[in-house]
Amino acid sequence: MAPLSESRFSRLLTLGALYFAQGVPWGFIAVGYVVFLTDQGLGNEAIGAAIGLAYLPWSFKIFAGPFLDRFAGGRHGRRRPFIIGAQLMMGLSLLGLLFVGPTQLGWMGAILFAHNSFAALQDVATDALAVDVLRSDERGKANSIMWAAKNAGVAVGGGGGTVLAKYAGWSTLFIVNALLIWVVMVLVLAVRERPPGAEAAQGPPARLDWPQIKKSFGFATPILGVLVAMCAPVGYAMVSSVYTRLLRADLALSEERIAILSGTIDPICGVLGALLGGFLADRVGPRKAMGGAMFVVAASLLFFAANRSLWPSFAFLVGYTIVFNGAIAAFNAAALGFFMTLSNPAIGATQFTLYMAAVNLTYAWSNPLGGRVADRMGVPTAFAIAGVCQLVAIALLPLVDPKRAEIRYRAEAA
Repeated sequence: MAPLSESRFSRLLTLGALYFAQGVPWGFIAVGYVVFLTDQGLGNEAIGAAIGLAYLPWSFKIFAGPFLDRFAGGRHGRRRPFIIGAQLMMGLSLLGLLFVGPTQLGWMGAILFAHNSFAALQDVATDALAVDVLRSDERGKANSIMWAAKNAGVAVGGGGGTVLAKYAGWSTLFIVNALLIWVVMVLVLAVRERPPGAEAAQGPPARLDWPQIKKSFGFATPILGVLVAMCAPVGYAMVSSVYTRLLRADLALSEERIAILSGTIDPICGVLGALLGGFLADRVGPRKAMGGAMFVVAASLLFFAANRSLWPSFAFLVGYTIVFNGAIAAFNAAALGFFMTLSNPAIGATQFTLYMAAVNLTYAWSNPLGGRVADRMGVPTAFAIAGVCQLVAIALLPLVDPKRAEIRYRAEAA
């Protein structure tokens, strides 16, 4: 296969496959694991805490960014060795679940924490690779493909995995998930970042010293970008595990029906939403695309909170899934390009990872918060508060102009 630096097809295929590999185990955690914990009798707050713990390693990936940026690379590339090593350990950690019993929730949580630590490392290296090889005129399309692929992975690991676990057992699911990750690892082994000789000739990267940090963060735009990253996902992150538990515990949906929602409808509208988000980001700009998608998310949350009588209707749940998850996918696809533009390529892994770590730190605390609100004030109240938080976050977007960062980082380097 042609090197990533020379082939658009190679870039899009490889980055899409890597995001698919991230989505598969996360689909299991966000859907199958929540169903499993619900069947063990856990409440919203306890499940929210468990999912928040699983998210926590994604907040620590900011520490991996500076290390990756200091790695000059060699004949195997600058980012590829980290991706391959992380994927190897992701698969091995999933196989570690084969030795844990269903009542050993502490050990299961610890293994999933370790797994997500390696998944977060792969994510850092993948995003840094994207910053390195993607051209400015293909970021929107590439990010929509990447997010669509992640949605497909979530569907396979979540909806498909839940049904597979029911009929073939959880052990089979762990093995299948590990094999899917390693299939993508083989693809990464087969492709080069740059032609032979060019990878080793790159030389050491720019030193992460005070002048470089000042250039990257010494104006308001990237600081406000971190604030957007921290606030944008609060609403929908608060109710993610609450909603899955609601389907299983309160509405008594079967594994098959949950799989239809999360394994069929969710990925289809997620893929379409991601493609739409990338298209709109290229056409009207990432901020407008993000703001429009966030408004739809907020409206969906508030409508769901106000119509409890419709919850038992599977048709209503289908419609809600289409609108809500499609809008989240559109937002995330647009946001990837937005934060890439806010990142200085000289320290791409460090700065882009800071934004993504801020997003994931929000997931880590908002999941337990949403569960606590749902248990103490009711599920409708949790959705209503989430909707209001989502609306408030939109007001931050006009404060962040990615064009200022584009001029500062890329025009000066030209």
